[in-house]
Parts: sequence; structure tokens; C-alpha cells
Amino acid sequence: MLTTQQTLTVQDFPTATLVLAGPWHRGRQFNTLPAIVVCPFGGPEFADRATMAVVWYFTLGAPQPGHSVQAMFPHELTPLDDTLTTMHQDTFRDIVRTMRQGRFAYDDGDALRAAVRDAWRERAGLADPAERDTLHHS
Repeated sequence: MLTTQQTLTVQDFPTATLVLAGPWHRGRQFNTLPAIVVCPFGGPEFADRATMAVVWYFTLGAPQPGHSVQAMFPHELTPLDDTLTTMHQDTFRDIVRTMRQGRFAYDDGDALRAAVRDAWRERAGLADPAERDTLHHS
């Protein structure tokens, strides 16, 4: 029996998607680590034509371009079933804490910061999950 495997694109990895991916360092790719999608490479205005996604390897520390923030091809990313609102509380707290300590190039982290704020409000019971889609699209 033949099966066809779907080819994933950057559009399959919206901002705040949790993934597993192998970070690069000095031309070598390391074992996979959890990461979170920041935005399409080039920023949100390139969402429809970007070929890479910017990800933050939050277990490597605060966002730092080149070290913990890297551009990755979609075939290098494995989406996780977890979300910012369902992930382990301690991990979510680490993301919130370390995000403030780092930086993203070209303000690429704005949409991710908004998603983290929304998840924090939802976790704290300050926002209805059904309202999440209308908060930024109204």
C-alpha cells in the first residue's frame, strides 16, 4: 500500500506552535529540543511566502538571535500536541520569565509576546478560551 506524506510549509506552523527541532551550532545540528515558533522568517508580512520559520529554543535560555533563536525549514520541525495553555505550568513560567530577559531581532517576537500574554490570561482565568481568536482579529 502506498501512502503519501504531507509536505509541511511555514503556514503549518503559526506563531506560538510548540515544536521539536534540532538547533544548529557551528555547522552541526544537535539533538532535538522543544522550541516555540516565533514567526515566519522575515516577519509576519512574509507569512504567505516564507520558506523558513523563526523558532526559539526556550530551554537554551532567553531569546538570543543565533543562539536560542534560529530560522528553521519546516521539514526540520515536528509539531507537538501541547499548547501554551496546556503545557506544564513550570515550563510556561520559564517561558514568561526568560522571554523578558532576551530579545528577538527586528521585533519578530511581538506576536509571540501577545500569544504568551493571552495564554497567561487564559491560565489565570481572566480570559475565556473562546474569546482568544477574537482578541487579535477584531
